[in-house]
Amino acid sequence: MTTQAQDTLLNQKIDICFGHIDADGNGSLDREDLFTLGARLLAAFGEAATSPKGTRLMDGMVTFWDAVASAADADGDGRLTPEEYRTGMKGAFITSGEGFSQAFRPMLEGVCGLLDTNGDGEVDEKEFQVWQEVFRTAPQDRAAAFQALDADGSGKLSVDELLDAMHQYYTSTDPNAPGNVLYGPLN
Repeated sequence: MTTQAQDTLLNQKIDICFGHIDADGNGSLDREDLFTLGARLLAAFGEAATSPKGTRLMDGMVTFWDAVASAADADGDGRLTPEEYRTGMKGAFITSGEGFSQAFRPMLEGVCGLLDTNGDGEVDEKEFQVWQEVFRTAPQDRAAAFQALDADGSGKLSVDELLDAMHQYYTSTDPNAPGNVLYGPLN
């Protein structure tokens, strides 16, 4: 795969994620958009923002936002265009050696902690579907993603499996990475 094709693949995945966060649909992101997404997730799982799970999620979102904005908000206006967001995601989490584990993974762990409603270290299809609905993934794509990621057919994903899929989705340039199906098929 050429460098240009790898960049195109990353941009496509990052653009999908931009759509997850752009709560008001105005074509740019700010901290409030991310907090709105967090509030929607918490509401979907009946979790208070002040609970341990809620606090972990929202703290992770602050860390994530600060890293992306620091890497991309060149004009300092507190808003990210799609191009700035792509730059920030790549700069903060792909080209940075420790960026993903230090500033992105805490938010993803917060999401997984929220999805794992009974604390058994696994996410079942219903929990996965609720999360995907909040992220506006098409219903048929939600089911297909769960089935593809549930490689052993157990009807559950371990939190570690889900974190691996998320890591692949957000950072992998391999078009065949299993995590690429996380939010539906890539064109």
